[in-house]
Amino acid sequence: MAGFWAVALDYEVQAPPGEWSTWDDYQVRFPEAERVGFAAITDPVGDGRICFLAVPEEKRVKNRLHLDVSAPDGVDALVARLSSLGGTVLRVGRERGQYFVAMTDVEGNEFCVH
Repeated sequence: MAGFWAVALDYEVQAPPGEWSTWDDYQVRFPEAERVGFAAITDPVGDGRICFLAVPEEKRVKNRLHLDVSAPDGVDALVARLSSLGGTVLRVGRERGQYFVAMTDVEGNEFCVH
């Protein structure tokens, strides 16, 4: 997920802190019940960060949050890159004069590229 969204948002996958080689290795200092699948991406030109935490449940219904991703280098170019990483095109459309492509990420979460 982190790799997919790093490409979608033009972010970078964040390495774990210090000398830790993976986020799993970093979490050995936590009680086992508190360890989770974790990854993060960061904005290379600012201090924004998005974290991804694994949950045991599968996606069953529509997202509670919808993301629209801007594609400064062109919608079709970003859609092609995301498709090559496992994203799926749901539909292509135009609303309020704006061209967009509705997609799902590698875990089935829906978003639009415009």
